[in-house]
Amino acid sequence: MTVKFRWLGNVCLEIVLPSGKVLVVDPYLDSSPFAPIKCSDITGADYIAISHGHVDHFADAGLLVYKFNSTVVCSRLIAEGLARFINADPDTFVKVTAGDNVVFDDLIVEVKKADHVSTVGPLKDTYQRITGQAPAPDMPIAQIRKKLAEVSPRKPNPAQEALQKRVQAAGITIGEQLSFVFQTRDNLRLYLHGAGPYDYLRDVIKQSHPHVFFSQLGGVKSETAAEIAALSGAGVVVPVHHDMDGIEVAHKRAQSMASHLATLSSAQLLDVEPGKWYELGVKATPV
Repeated sequence: MTVKFRWLGNVCLEIVLPSGKVLVVDPYLDSSPFAPIKCSDITGADYIAISHGHVDHFADAGLLVYKFNSTVVCSRLIAEGLARFINADPDTFVKVTAGDNVVFDDLIVEVKKADHVSTVGPLKDTYQRITGQAPAPDMPIAQIRKKLAEVSPRKPNPAQEALQKRVQAAGITIGEQLSFVFQTRDNLRLYLHGAGPYDYLRDVIKQSHPHVFFSQLGGVKSETAAEIAALSGAGVVVPVHHDMDGIEVAHKRAQSMASHLATLSSAQLLDVEPGKWYELGVKATPV
């Protein structure tokens, strides 16, 4: 029993289920400046799961829905806006909230509570990296953002600015942040944890019994991400959402997480290359 998957940057995953159907998580491909492939290269998208209403988690859902007639699973709080954004009927979406279970013929989707990782720490770290000095303790976040915009080596991206205007026009907000456990028909459990390392989520993670844990590393210290991953009890851990400063930085962060994880668990950390296929063979039993 195996599952094939590839990480496509950010939190975008393409997962080939044992049934042969394909699950895509948080599609951000043609609109992404970092994705290694485009929507035209996706092998399928029978299911699309969207964790929340930030544009880098849903931007290309429409392209895939039109091509593959996908079933979209998303928070009920973003469904109307998302439908406007991709020009679709919101009644065709599977609208969920934390605690829901959705049962398909070959896939069970367990919807888990989550909250977005705090952006304060990463913003301060970026400020110090770019300016060479830490921001003053009382420096407002808005002022940090303004200063970063002034000194950032990244030039304004007209395409990204136009995309953000479309999002605003559609009325999409972050909505309810969700994590997912995807269980295949032969009981392999994949946990997509796209959330901050909040204490109240620890029991949710421990009680989910995943075999594979896709771990939020972006915006989270590597030692903390390792601790959260170890709590899951998963045999395989795959870090995601840690590539915004480039793939070399992502690999360094993953290697640091692997070192910490090795002191806490026997789990294998897969430091995956974007766009490369991996096959997971895990002995899975019902829970």
